[in-house]
Parts: sequence; C-alpha cells; structure tokens
Amino acid sequence: MINRRKKQTFFHRYINKIFLILAIVMVLSNCASVMNPEGGPLDESPPSLVGTQPEILINVKPEQKITIRLSEYLKESSIKNAINIFPMHSDKIQYEFRGDKIDVWLPSNLSKNTTYMIVLNTTLADEHGVEIKTDISIPFTSDSVFDSSTIKGTVYGDFDHASILLWRGILDYESMLSTDPDYIANTTSDDSYTFKYLPSDNFSILAVEQYGSNIDYSKGRYAFYHKNLLSTKETNLKNIDFFLHQISDSEVLDIDSLGVVASSESDIVKTADISGVVKGKFLHPIKMLLQNSSHSYVQAVNLDGSYTINDIIAGEYQLLIYEDRNNNNKLDTGSFLDKIQSEEFYAYSDSLSCRSNWELELPLWKYQQEIAE
Repeated sequence: MINRRKKQTFFHRYINKIFLILAIVMVLSNCASVMNPEGGPLDESPPSLVGTQPEILINVKPEQKITIRLSEYLKESSIKNAINIFPMHSDKIQYEFRGDKIDVWLPSNLSKNTTYMIVLNTTLADEHGVEIKTDISIPFTSDSVFDSSTIKGTVYGDFDHASILLWRGILDYESMLSTDPDYIANTTSDDSYTFKYLPSDNFSILAVEQYGSNIDYSKGRYAFYHKNLLSTKETNLKNIDFFLHQISDSEVLDIDSLGVVASSESDIVKTADISGVVKGKFLHPIKMLLQNSSHSYVQAVNLDGSYTINDIIAGEYQLLIYEDRNNNNKLDTGSFLDKIQSEEFYAYSDSLSCRSNWELELPLWKYQQEIAE
C-alpha cells in the first residue's frame, strides 16, 4: 500500500512539473513574439544620413571601401537607380546592400585635386517605400581638403520634377547636347536646387524637365540661364533661377482679351485685380507674368514702372517680371535651335492669393537681385 501511494505521489509531482514547464514556455513564447501594433501611425519618415566610415573622406584611395549608414532599413530595389557619383567622368562605384548600410567601393580612376560626391537621389526609399525628400551628397577626395564652391537657385513654373545639369567650362550648344554633364541636381519639394563641393571654375548650366542617358532633352521642356557663363572663381552663386511652364502659347492670356461670356447671372466669373510699381535695371519692353498651373496673364509695365493686371480668376499665383527682348508677350527660356539664352527674369518673393472681387495693391518691388553669395 505504501509503495502504491509513493508511486501516485511521484506521478502527480511529475505531471505538475510538466504543466509548469509548459506554462513557462508559453509565457516566454508570448513575451518574445513581435506583435504588430494595432491602430498606430504609419512610419512616413524618410531615411536620413547617419554617417560614413571613415567619417571624413579625405585622402581616400582608389577602390577604397566606404560604409554609408542610414537611419532606417532600405528598400534594396531602390538603391540601383539612386546611387551616383559626380563628376560623372569617373567609373561607376560598386556597392553592397546591408540593411541600413551600403558598402561602396570607390572607382579606380580618381583624379587628384578633385572633390567627388556620392549622391543618393530622391528615388532612394526605406523598407516601407518612403523616399528621401532631397538628394544626399557625400563628398570624398584624394586630396587633404574638399572643394567648397556652391551654386544654387530655384526653378519656377508648372512642372512635376526638374533636373539641373552642370558642366565644367563654357560649352557651346552642340557640346551641351553631346556631352554628359559633370554634375546633376534634382529640385526639392520647394523647387530649389543646390550644387555643393564644386571647384573654383567656369560652368555651363541647363534646366530640363526630364534627364536620362538615352533621352534627348532638347525635344522636351528645358531652360537656359540668361548668361552663358557662370563662375565660382570669385564667390559662390545664388539665385541662378530657371523658368519651366506647361501652359501652351494659346493659353497665355492678354488681360484685355479674357472675354469671359456668361450664359446667366449665376455663371458670371468673379475676378480680382493686382496693381503696383516696380523698380530695377530692365529696359522696356518690361512684362509682368502672373501664372499658376491653370491660368497665365501677361501685362506690360508702364514707362513710370506702374502696372495693373485685371480680371484675374481667383487662385494662388506666382508673379514674375522679365525683359521681353523680342516683345512677343512670352518669357522665352532659350533655344538650342536658335542658339539663344533665356530672357532674364525675377520672381516675386511670395506667392499671391487672388480672391474674387479683390483689388490687391503690392508694395514697391525692387526686383534686381545679386547672384553672388
């Protein structure tokens, strides 16, 4: 009898131990499980540069390995078209993807006394598909110091995306079509662009709506700067601005020919007026261009600098002033065919909100700007 009770007690203890072990395993398993949060906000933050290894990329060697670390895990398929090296005459870099890191091996044909840049453009995305908002530029050089000149500006008009092409030296029109640019910058969300770590040199520049090695950008929308020479030998350059606009010539409205016809009193189009005075260096004919993605108005400036733009359909607008050299009521952006530069223009610093039945009088606009920084 005693042996039987001992056996039962031992059996009960054995069963209890098994249940205890199973309970512990289940608790640990639940604690270790990664559960997706319910109802939490989506991660919409784009990747950002954390740093590189080595940290400062001077005195680098050809084919040296560089590690780039980002703030988030990357979408591997986005890297291929996102990573470039400028100036573009160097060989392509080799890279290897490692989650939130990219190992790159520098080209073998690095030139001395040249600052290069590894540029991660705005097609780079994290694992959730969130793309970076501005290009990430990482300078490196075999020299002991980086070049430090800059060129920056804004692209005005109506477009989805624009690229700025930059060549070292003064190129003629044919050479700009047949020679790959040394540097490329993409516009940011506010339509601005910046070239950093440039040498002290002369440059040629062009804005295009679409760029690719197999794209003839002379057949698309493009814009020259109003000067064919840019130089960073004396100073950095700012306000190197361009104009790209989608509205066709037939949509540009002379303010005296708006001619809105209403079929009934309820269909009457309510409009606004803008007036002001400008002062600057342009020679007449001087024109004001008021435009957005839907409407565009051109008005001549009077000899005393005054202007009035009537019958403006309500909306948000950008105001520009330009020297209409050929008096065709159009802001010409230059031509490869005719071999001419863009007409010079300046943009009003703020966008204008034109409301129905409003008369907006702008303060004196001294439109001349300095391009040196």
